[in-house]
Amino acid sequence: MEVAVIKEHAHARVGLLGNPSDIYHGKVIALSVSNFRASVTLKANESGGDEAIAVVPGERDANGGKGRVRLLESLLKLFYQHPGLEDVREENKLGFSLSYESSIPFQAGLSGSSAIICAALRCLVRYYNVGDRIDKAVLPNLVLAAENALGIVAGYMDRVIQVYGGAVFMDFAKEVFEAKGHGAYEELDPKVLPEHLYLMFPRPKAEAGSDEGGGESGKIHSNVRQRWLDGDEEAREAMRTFARLAEEGREVLLRGEGEPGKPFAEIMRANFKLRRSLFGDQVLGKANLDMVNLAESQGAAAKFTGSGGAIVVYCFEGEDQAAALGKRCDESGYTFLKIEVAEPSVW
Repeated sequence: MEVAVIKEHAHARVGLLGNPSDIYHGKVIALSVSNFRASVTLKANESGGDEAIAVVPGERDANGGKGRVRLLESLLKLFYQHPGLEDVREENKLGFSLSYESSIPFQAGLSGSSAIICAALRCLVRYYNVGDRIDKAVLPNLVLAAENALGIVAGYMDRVIQVYGGAVFMDFAKEVFEAKGHGAYEELDPKVLPEHLYLMFPRPKAEAGSDEGGGESGKIHSNVRQRWLDGDEEAREAMRTFARLAEEGREVLLRGEGEPGKPFAEIMRANFKLRRSLFGDQVLGKANLDMVNLAESQGAAAKFTGSGGAIVVYCFEGEDQAAALGKRCDESGYTFLKIEVAEPSVW
């Protein structure tokens, strides 16, 4: 018989505005970036009576590290427990293997791990033909739950944009979650986005296993999150401000007056400055601050894409500004490339 093979993808993500308020009932704008992606292949077992399910370690995990394997195993467990899906293995008992690969730079703050989970979830939805049984807005909850089950502290932003693709304005207000069980997600036309958006991150180290660059979300959020949970007013007000910045950015984009220019750049700068004042330079890290300073030295606006490791840069003065910054990046050992926004996802 012909063996079923399903291959699905999820792209890197960029937090454009509002982050990190997604973990604090805030609001954000995020982009799915087609420059990099994670791919997962589901291959059905050749024997019709073989019900075994296996996760094949990827190249980075083959030498003993099993982080991504554990994440996919966690997803599988939660998928089969999800309301409405408890009987899917009775409906289709044939097992399969999951394998994965990724072009998303390691520890670059571009959400590589959750991209693998999201791509695997797409495979499972197709394999069991259950797209009509799960609300699209709930799918990010499954991805995050798989990470939370392993003690990873993170927000919804990455998982939402990797499920939806394109560009999305997200509202994570507590009352919205309590009413719907998920946030409110507004898909934006990518045409309203600034034209000259770029990614900057350090060139990969020679050793593939290097973990320098981005920070694990739980570590970089820990102190601020505890303050927020304790009701610290500075932390609470900062998260409200992050949310307002995302709202302001959305309003600028939706005016439809062409390139959003300096007003949007100033909102990005305000987002970064607020993050710096709240978290402090020690948490943000010199390597990350050096990238922002380099972008600002050429007059561009910049902020973190996520928890650090890469930044998103808006060269609002146009191509000449981008070319000048690109030259400086090349001289300083940074990758600098124009962001290509992925198409919205269809499930």
